[in-house]
Amino acid sequence: MTPPRPRRLAPPLAAFALALLVALVLGVTFGATSIDWRALLSGDETAHKILLLIRLPRVLLAALVGATLAVAGVTFQTLLRNPLADPFILGVSGGAAAGAAIATATRLSLIPGAVPIVSFAGACAAIGAVLVLARRRDYTDPTRLLLSGLVLNAFFSAIILISFSLSRQSDLTAALRWMMGSLFGATWFEVSAMALLLLVSLIVLAAIANDVRMFVFGEDDARSRGVNVERVKVIGFITASIVTGAAVAVSGIIGFVGLLVPHIVRMIVRRDIRALLPLCALGGATLLVFADVLSRTLTPSAELPIGAFTALLGVPFFISLLRKSR
Repeated sequence: MTPPRPRRLAPPLAAFALALLVALVLGVTFGATSIDWRALLSGDETAHKILLLIRLPRVLLAALVGATLAVAGVTFQTLLRNPLADPFILGVSGGAAAGAAIATATRLSLIPGAVPIVSFAGACAAIGAVLVLARRRDYTDPTRLLLSGLVLNAFFSAIILISFSLSRQSDLTAALRWMMGSLFGATWFEVSAMALLLLVSLIVLAAIANDVRMFVFGEDDARSRGVNVERVKVIGFITASIVTGAAVAVSGIIGFVGLLVPHIVRMIVRRDIRALLPLCALGGATLLVFADVLSRTLTPSAELPIGAFTALLGVPFFISLLRKSR
């Protein structure tokens, strides 16, 4: 395969970038209190604080989380050669959620920043467990990988239920909001950390993208073309899983972004991961920013969970994929 031609890639990149820009402007402008740009430009202190301390970090974090989940989704789908693969299928989200539930039960959630740290630790533990269970004589079996993720998700669900039953009622509201997906209280530190992790993951995935694209023909074919299949799989799985765990740690469980966006992008460009990576990053960022705007503006008295909007889009799409794969 030849590298993606810049001229063919430029129009969809420009279109996706423009859509993201529109989403970012809408996300910054609208919310519980809409920003008056004239007041902001005239130096209004209240509008300035809302923009820089509340609205802008939240919108940027939404974009980064969406981009991360979409990039992880296209990576898993390519490596597993499974169009229904999702970043959460390998137990990463379950591990992160179990970590958050344990933090709530042990009251570590009262310590600022403790929940994201414990959640990320749970996600990393899930990654390690899945890879250990999937290894078979120096071979990472994709089927065992999926089954291990499903089993661990069931195990983590049990831990979550036990932890919530032991938690105080006053602590459950914030924990449940996190479980449904929320970007409330986003900070510039979280934005910086996610931006760094996303950048590093894109660099790593771009470095192995030429080998990953060979997986479209199957692992045996990729191996016959000189690809170190095990090395590429482990690097791809670990990279995509770690950034997924970081995204879940700061935003809670927001499903279907990693499933929905890669398929939408594939309708526009050919199935070459070198082209899909940047387009999926832009598409995932756009989708989640729009979902965040809807969650904040549809009901004036309450903020709806972002995961509900992505699920409303993703479930019908998932069902249609299942019907087509029969």
